[in-house]
Amino acid sequence: MAVTEVVSGGGRPLRLSFGSAMLLMFTAFSVIPLLCVLIYSYQQNERSALSNLELQIGRNMDEAVRASAALVDTVGQDIAIVAAAAGAHPDYFRSDSSNDLLWRALTAADQTDAVYTSFDDGYHRVVSRIDDDRRRHDPNIPQDANWHASYIDSFSAGAARARHRSFFSAWGIQTGKGYDFPTDMNVSLNAQYAEAKRTGALAVAEPSINPDTDSPIMSLGFPILAEGRFIGVVSANMTLTNISAYLQTNRVSPNSVSVIYDRSGNVIASSDAGLMPARSGNTVEMGKVGSIQNAAMAEAMKRGNAPDAKPFIFTSSSGLQSVVATRSFPKSFQKDWNILTVSPIDDFVGGLRATNQQVASVIAVVIVLELLLVFLVSRRISHRVGDAVAEFEAIGRFNLGTHEPARSTVKEINNLSTSLEHMKASLRSFGRYVPTDLVRKLLASGQDAEIGGERRAMTVMFSDIAGFTSISEKLSPEQLVAELGDYFGLMREGLREHHGTLDKYMGDGIMSFFNAPEPIEDHEIHACLAALQSQELLTADRAKRAADGRPIFSARIGLAVGEVIVGNIGTPDRFSYTVIGDTVNLASRLEGICKFYGVAITASGEVREATKDAFEWRHLDRVAVVGRTSGTDIYELLCRKGELSPDMASARDAYEAALDDYLAGKFSKAATGFHRLEKDHPARIAERMMYRRANKLARHPPEEEWAGVYAHTKK
Repeated sequence: MAVTEVVSGGGRPLRLSFGSAMLLMFTAFSVIPLLCVLIYSYQQNERSALSNLELQIGRNMDEAVRASAALVDTVGQDIAIVAAAAGAHPDYFRSDSSNDLLWRALTAADQTDAVYTSFDDGYHRVVSRIDDDRRRHDPNIPQDANWHASYIDSFSAGAARARHRSFFSAWGIQTGKGYDFPTDMNVSLNAQYAEAKRTGALAVAEPSINPDTDSPIMSLGFPILAEGRFIGVVSANMTLTNISAYLQTNRVSPNSVSVIYDRSGNVIASSDAGLMPARSGNTVEMGKVGSIQNAAMAEAMKRGNAPDAKPFIFTSSSGLQSVVATRSFPKSFQKDWNILTVSPIDDFVGGLRATNQQVASVIAVVIVLELLLVFLVSRRISHRVGDAVAEFEAIGRFNLGTHEPARSTVKEINNLSTSLEHMKASLRSFGRYVPTDLVRKLLASGQDAEIGGERRAMTVMFSDIAGFTSISEKLSPEQLVAELGDYFGLMREGLREHHGTLDKYMGDGIMSFFNAPEPIEDHEIHACLAALQSQELLTADRAKRAADGRPIFSARIGLAVGEVIVGNIGTPDRFSYTVIGDTVNLASRLEGICKFYGVAITASGEVREATKDAFEWRHLDRVAVVGRTSGTDIYELLCRKGELSPDMASARDAYEAALDDYLAGKFSKAATGFHRLEKDHPARIAERMMYRRANKLARHPPEEEWAGVYAHTKK
């Protein structure tokens, strides 16, 4: 049986069996702490429940704020759309035809009670809902009417100015008989009208009681602008009962109460219908928070009515405890509203106390059973652990004999035995690649390979496939993997021919470098030859692919030379042989620039300088690539020395002459040269792009000293 050493008081080690140690540790670190935790948790569970209650209340209040604001925002967006239409066609909204548009805006949101357009000349048109409340207030409304539309003449009508009303059972189906009556109504005196006119934006009036329904509403207005001139306001009356309905439906607990109120103490909405507007004589008034018959809410008001204050627990005279919390609406809402929630604690922790007592009894029985089970299982496991320790000691000596894995009913022990045999099999295989004595020495010493690198001048190459995204969209994953394999094989052949080291594949891209791990003389030339050979292989491959109906691959290549760090780069537990440095970044950016100029191979000026007698080059531009502020002359690698055709040489020379004028600040002359090349070679991107740039600078010369550097902002 496996044993555990414990130093006794006399300094002599006391050895315990694994089973005894597990039993002792279970008692010391599980049973005793568990009893303490039970006592402590009994006291803390209620506190935790209250903390969770506070979080739930906070989330509920935040959601209520968002939902209330969303109801207002929805109505504001609807009338903004109508205002835009009215600004574009104001005459249309002076005709009955516009009733349909107002009705659609009205029915776009359940909380909208009425939508109306009001012009500065007094003309007013409204579409509203008809319900029992409106019918009670106006006996002239037909009993089967559900919709209402009316308009008021402009001020020019004088004494004959009247309101013309129509009623509908279903929209478009007129019911009963409409009627007219004189009026001197001036909607421009309404709060939302005046505010929308003043600010030129959405205006939200203070809540009030709708005299037609005795229900709380809030009026919103959005200015009508015709050719930038204010001509009126589109308004909507929004009922606040929807917000109350939301609060009622989304209570934190069955007996919780939430109230939304403004800075004047008006109750805007409530989950308790008894807190909403009440009739006083012949009038209906907004409910007031000061008249709320709820002790916890009244206590919240006494504490300063401070929104967003920390929730507190209120105990009533009857001993009932409640959590009280407040939250303010965001400033973007444009109204100084707050929400107050009172939640009785018993809604959440009433059954917790009884449950704690039951849990304590059950755990006491479980502890006794666990002690017995731990003792039995630990004795069995200790035998298996002892066997595994012996196996590890043998592996440390590189003694890799084969054994049938020990079987165990404990999954982890069984997996451990199987894993040991798999590890030994892997080490035996590894020993066939590496001398056994070396493996044994490494196992005995425990030494790891180390990270590190050295400075070295190297040429770095980046390449990727032009238009790879569109190609990949047309292929299945299996086809894409196969086609990429063929492409990478061609690119790898060019690298292998010229002593390049393939660093990594990055999607459709390849990073490679020259002059490491083994030094290569004239590594810049080898890199250029590899780039040209890769393009030649792809050119031949494209003809085959076209004949077979396979996707066509074209590569973009960037070359840069400079000092880098090369070696084992990474973390102590995982690294790779690679290069890092500014030259690597420059090569990557040059590969990306190929697309900008429509060329296949771009290189830095340092590469061109090191290989100019071996290849034909074209000076493309002077740029600051992403990540750099200084200018870099970039060149297009055309071909090997002497292989350039006369036409290509002439076009190259003409381009470089125009570029020289451009870099010298002779923009008009440069534009002429590039334009001539563009007409001769309309398919070439670089000539067209440089012509536009030079032509623009000729018309708008740079204000600062001209350095000829074009800053690229995209990788």
